[in-house]
Amino acid sequence: MRSVSCSLISSREEIKEQLTDRILDLYRHREETLTAPVLREVERMVLLRNVDAKWMDHIDAMDELKKGIHLRSVGQKDPVVEYRMEGFEMFDQMIDAIREDTVKMVLTLRVRTQEEVKREQLAKPITATTDGSEKRQPVKKGAKVGRNDPCPCGSGKKYKKCCGRDE
Repeated sequence: MRSVSCSLISSREEIKEQLTDRILDLYRHREETLTAPVLREVERMVLLRNVDAKWMDHIDAMDELKKGIHLRSVGQKDPVVEYRMEGFEMFDQMIDAIREDTVKMVLTLRVRTQEEVKREQLAKPITATTDGSEKRQPVKKGAKVGRNDPCPCGSGKKYKKCCGRDE
């Protein structure tokens, strides 16, 4: 029984080593065909795209975790500790997924080398709508709203139950 497990371990290590050698050979061949600067630019674009996509998914998953974490207190577990532990685990999974997807895409992506690599700005910069020549006016506050008065936002609720609940 032990000889079988030892042979499996050694064969696993051999397989891992062979796969690593094949991947490194494939990467070196890609670097030779594409040239190093082009490959670095491809790596950069692929990594940024993967980080962007995975980070947005991670934020959504953390939001869902936050919504459902209170159920852990029913199981006699501290929800804060559980949220922190699961959040760390989800972050580690996100990092692993980014690494794996980036390597997979870099090794399988087809690059058109005839065209010059061109960066384009996707997000538009936000500019001020005024030219700054107008004098700034202070915001005037109305009369102080009482806690039991109707809320000025028009919801029909008392101020203390609507816009004034954080005061």
